Amino acid sequence: MIIDVNAWLGGWPFRSLRDNTPEALVARMDRSGIDVAAVSPIEAIFHRNVQPANERLAEAVTPFRGRLIPIATLNPTYTRWEDDLKACHEKLGMKGVRLFPAYQGFEVDGPVARRAAEACRERGLAIFIPHRMEDPRQRHWMDPGKVVDPAQIASLVAAVPGLTVIVPNLRGVARSALWKRPEVRDQPWYVDLSLGEVHRDLGTFVEQGGASHLVFGTHLPLSYAGPALVKRAILPVDADTLEDISHRHAAKILGL
Repeated sequence: MIIDVNAWLGGWPFRSLRDNTPEALVARMDRSGIDVAAVSPIEAIFHRNVQPANERLAEAVTPFRGRLIPIATLNPTYTRWEDDLKACHEKLGMKGVRLFPAYQGFEVDGPVARRAAEACRERGLAIFIPHRMEDPRQRHWMDPGKVVDPAQIASLVAAVPGLTVIVPNLRGVARSALWKRPEVRDQPWYVDLSLGEVHRDLGTFVEQGGASHLVFGTHLPLSYAGPALVKRAILPVDADTLEDISHRHAAKILGL
């Protein structure tokens, strides 16, 4: 079984995407051998009031509830973010929360992020903080093209003990503060396979004991599934650990 923690629906404003509807994404998953995907609406990244996008997501995935798991987008700079979080969790049945500090204008380790993180921890919800959405070297001029500093994420993890954090699209995890800072090394944070390199990064990370922090993710449909599937196939781990990475860690995170 494979659970993808890093997938999306909707449109990216700076280039066209394929397979970005629920039906098309599930068909792509079927072709790639992916059983379940955690999805969020791309357009919500750019909205001040994200809740209408969350509500559309909940409606869109209803026919695919066994395959597509809705992950809310939260804008903690918006006045009613706490109401949005409550509605997403209690009414819409969402299984986690995505934050986008590079687009929403707050510091990952600042008070705004900490309040949101504490609220999610109280509800038992993981937060997803993408390191990047696209390679900033090829960004559109209207895209801020910023990456999130892993050192700031490590500080957030340290400030909110017990918070589950997933950092999709991260490169260099073996060199990052998440792994190097001893007080956060054993906290429940995870990185996915989407953009990391096995030979330069993920392989070293596994050899140093980091496999318990890995989950499967593709970044579909902004990226292809193939690279993550190849990395999964060549990771230097035993069969049981591979099952953890492929679906067990994600199932625990998402409460499946």
